[in-house]
Amino acid sequence: MANFFERIINQFRWVYWSRRFGSVKTKINADWKSINIQNPDSLYFGKNVGIGKYTYFLPCKSHLGSKYNPQIIIGDNCWIGIRNSFAAIDRIQIGNNVLFAGYVHITDHSHGYENISLPIRAQTLISKGPVIIENDCWLGFGCEILSGVHIGTHSIVAARAVVTKDVPSYSIVAGNPAKVIKRYNFEIKKWERMKISNE
Repeated sequence: MANFFERIINQFRWVYWSRRFGSVKTKINADWKSINIQNPDSLYFGKNVGIGKYTYFLPCKSHLGSKYNPQIIIGDNCWIGIRNSFAAIDRIQIGNNVLFAGYVHITDHSHGYENISLPIRAQTLISKGPVIIENDCWLGFGCEILSGVHIGTHSIVAARAVVTKDVPSYSIVAGNPAKVIKRYNFEIKKWERMKISNE
């Protein structure tokens, strides 16, 4: 009986949030009690999206007097694991059929720190541009995708990798900072290991 009432309450929460999102195509599979959302009108969801517990969606519209127009866009058939976080002042755009493991963090900005006479929390936010993740990607446990990064189609980010630069399509990246360790060779139809420089 308790589970029945929990499902009913979750349905009411879904109705509440769905009317506040920027757009949503179909019902989202989520435990809405555990999801943390701010500025829901900046969130856009495609079809057949699932969201794991304790995930945060944090589009920021203002900070220290600066105004922003953030967007977080999730494509069709995406699964977002537990305790993911999405923080945007510009745009985070996720393609279709993207898989997120748990504890993935994506942000399109960071705090300024250059003025040593001011606390970091009192300095402006800095963005290198939107984060774009194309179709059919897989983001491993605990990885981080930072401002201005573009990840190409069918690429994989290894667990705990920190991605600071663009990732080519059909690549696997690992490490901190993340580097390409494998790429798909269409001529021989196999994934090839790449030589990694120490630079």
